[in-house]
Amino acid sequence: MPSRSRSRSRSPAYVRRSRSPKSRSRSHERSKGRRDHSRSPMSNRRRHDGNREAPTVSKCVGVFGLSLYTTERELDKEFRKFGPLEKVQVVLDGHSGRSRGFAFIYYETVEDATEAREAMNGNELDGRKIRVDFSITKRAHTPTPGMYMGRPTSSRDGGRERG
Repeated sequence: MPSRSRSRSRSPAYVRRSRSPKSRSRSHERSKGRRDHSRSPMSNRRRHDGNREAPTVSKCVGVFGLSLYTTERELDKEFRKFGPLEKVQVVLDGHSGRSRGFAFIYYETVEDATEAREAMNGNELDGRKIRVDFSITKRAHTPTPGMYMGRPTSSRDGGRERG
């Protein structure tokens, strides 16, 4: 019986890859004929109307750059000055339950929303300069698990540190 070398690699010797930087990634060869964007079933549903530079006027304003400690009650108090509100919603992180630093405020009329945007944009709230603009989001974002659910990746040593 011929002697075999004891390699630590599980792949046969003839599959060995070159260590040159050019041939490291195989994704380029595999991606031919594939689209360059997400294949998620939710990715084809557009969430935004218009763009951030010139948002369409609407009854909903987004408030950005908020302190993590700003509450819906405080926003209600500050923004109710411009007219009756339908809803105030601080966007929270799904895992920690903490504010993500922005909120949406829904007015009953477009005129009230416009007045609030003009008056509050650039003001300071809870020690933070806020940006107020019309929302470009058409609908609520689909909830996600809050963590990457794609293919698991592994490092060469299996994620363990050697010491």
